[in-house]
Amino acid sequence: MLKELIEYCLPMIRDFADGKYAITIGGSIGKGLNHINSDVDFRLYADDFVKGGRWDKNYAVYTQHMEYWEKRGLRIDSVWMRGISEIDEKLNKWLSGNLEPEMVEWTVWGYYLPTDIYNQQIIEDPYNIAADWKKRMEPYPQEMKTAVINKHMGRLKYWKNDYHYRNKTDRKDVVFLASLSANIVHDIMQALCAANDIYFPGDGHNLSVAGHFALKPDNFEKRIGLILYPEDTGESDKFEIQYSSAIAMINDVENIMDNLF
Repeated sequence: MLKELIEYCLPMIRDFADGKYAITIGGSIGKGLNHINSDVDFRLYADDFVKGGRWDKNYAVYTQHMEYWEKRGLRIDSVWMRGISEIDEKLNKWLSGNLEPEMVEWTVWGYYLPTDIYNQQIIEDPYNIAADWKKRMEPYPQEMKTAVINKHMGRLKYWKNDYHYRNKTDRKDVVFLASLSANIVHDIMQALCAANDIYFPGDGHNLSVAGHFALKPDNFEKRIGLILYPEDTGESDKFEIQYSSAIAMINDVENIMDNLF
């Protein structure tokens, strides 16, 4: 049914574009990790977009068809429309090591342009716009690799030696430790993705991607679970387990990075 939906929606999406364009699907479908509840994240890149009454008419028709497909069991997350020149400029910055995630409401860690571009499924690309973006991302650029590792390892090294982290663990400060633990895992994933020349997958499917890492600490997935969801053992409380697991993981990741450069 997904193929039917794509063919059904293509003409309507195409009608929003003015000039050269490319149509892709992002999200879990783009990554090939979708399941029955996944929505369809269309992307439209164009030189420009139709305006005024024509845009209003097109969007009203498209919204009606979104509702039709949702009744059939497939949810469309609208269409994200962005200018080709904007993406060109921002992608150049990312690949040269100028890391600029966009903080938007619908992401946990921010929107990472390389994640989106690299993992998109190209649907219609008559001018090779999306295809050329993907080509520019292979191989994983050294400038971006160095910048990502330096940024996230810098934060990990800071928290490893921070008094407040140790103090909050002793005090069992649940809110602080939950937030910090998630941030530490995020920094670990970012650093290891770069070390393995893999583009960060975004908010979802992190541990699925970690299964493809050649470079990672032993028992990585299980140990990440201990950082995020520690359990009381009877010998030591879960907050101490969480803390010691995080510090040990940071040390192991740091050793990987030391051997990398």
